[in-house]
Amino acid sequence: MKTLDPTQDPSLIDAVKPTGSPSTILLTDESPTLTWLVVLNGPRRGKLYRIKKSGLTIGRAEDNDIILEDETVSRHHARLLVESGIGRVQVYIQDLASVNGVFVNDERVVRKLLEDEDRITIGATIFAFKHL
Repeated sequence: MKTLDPTQDPSLIDAVKPTGSPSTILLTDESPTLTWLVVLNGPRRGKLYRIKKSGLTIGRAEDNDIILEDETVSRHHARLLVESGIGRVQVYIQDLASVNGVFVNDERVVRKLLEDEDRITIGATIFAFKHL
């Protein structure tokens, strides 16, 4: 059985960390998951945002991962949280006490587990959640 050795393949250095077992690797917090958001409307229509293991934030402020230039969006509006699940990761969306709310499939939510093809509305922007 061949093991992954980041010292032999430089492309693995940032993506994996070896653990006690040579056949086990862990993804770093910045590693992508098999989940993403797709913008369905507006000037960014079709843009894909990969969701990292560390999650991501959405809002009007410049320090967010996804910046929405929309006055109906709070400076720090929502965040996506990634948790380990059985067989694959689980992604939750959480409203950060925004004034105008976060909607999943037209229902206002405070925190919700996302499923493939869910529609997320924040301000005037609609995202589709994709999960492999």
